[in-house]
Amino acid sequence: MGVGRALADSNQPVGKRLASSGLNLLRTGSSRILGVALILTSAILFLISFVTGYLAFELASLVSFILGIALLAVEIEPRVRLSVAGDGMLGSLRSLDAALRELKATGKASYVPVGNEVKMVFAQTEWSSDLRMPPVGSGIQSEIEGELGDMNQKGLEFFNTWIPKVIEDNLSLAAGAKASWEGGDLKFTMNRPFVRRLCVDPFVNANVCCKMGCPLAGAVAQALASSTGRDVKFENCVYDPKTQTAEIALTLGKSA
Repeated sequence: MGVGRALADSNQPVGKRLASSGLNLLRTGSSRILGVALILTSAILFLISFVTGYLAFELASLVSFILGIALLAVEIEPRVRLSVAGDGMLGSLRSLDAALRELKATGKASYVPVGNEVKMVFAQTEWSSDLRMPPVGSGIQSEIEGELGDMNQKGLEFFNTWIPKVIEDNLSLAAGAKASWEGGDLKFTMNRPFVRRLCVDPFVNANVCCKMGCPLAGAVAQALASSTGRDVKFENCVYDPKTQTAEIALTLGKSA
């Protein structure tokens, strides 16, 4: 099934949203190029004003510099806010880990479709029933569905085609994203994810990355469970600080 079929299956609003996103990305790229060009122009005008002594060139240089910085800030500001948001997740993850310990939750999380929803499920040592709760990445998943619409039972190819695109292009949650499969095992790779400060935090590494994933990793697992209608077991998430690349390992299980 090609990209055209994926768009048809995902209903008309998806195409419109992604087309709109493409235009926004083009505008962002143009803003960056124009901003750099204006700053370079500013330097040239300043040199001309220094040589000729004309005030007009100096004023033009100042205006060009201000406009160039403003255009670059259009792209920088959202990324700064995402970075702060990533740092702000740490306290919530500590609280969630403490609650799971109190409830005697054990093992790794599974993301299980229940009707039109997905639950994050843990085994419990002191109770016969599993512990079920909203997934840790529900907020990010809501943003993904805001771009793609309802993902329920859209299929594996829908996931492979559109989740990396939305994470990278529409929401700018990572500089690059790719899904690679080996049998039922998924390696979902992201370059420069916005949560990378969490990725190098010792607490997160010891209690989150190996058990349920951060909100971004959890959103990927939730999206896979929702689009396939199958259980997804979280294996781990490993981050390489040298390449700034995160690799999420998930196993696709049985149908719900």
